[in-house]
Amino acid sequence: MEKKNLKDTNENAINVKILSVKKGLLAYEDVQFIRIKSKKYTLIIMKDYLPIIGEIEGNIEIETLKETIKLENIVGYYIHKHNEFNLFLKEDK
Repeated sequence: MEKKNLKDTNENAINVKILSVKKGLLAYEDVQFIRIKSKKYTLIIMKDYLPIIGEIEGNIEIETLKETIKLENIVGYYIHKHNEFNLFLKEDK
């Protein structure tokens, strides 16, 4: 039986959706993990991580198979369940 390389498959992937007023909806697939560095805590979310909801005031790094997306100095709210991570950015008026 042939072994699969994690770099060649999305079996360990999370889907990410980021919603903001300025940029609309951004979606990312094949996400390996999400690193959250908030004012009060640090968290890494990986596939099959427990459902979680929270508020962030800080930075997020989204690591995909091809790139790292960095969002710095953001304020927003997130929810993660069933390997789907949703981030809602709060923006100044």
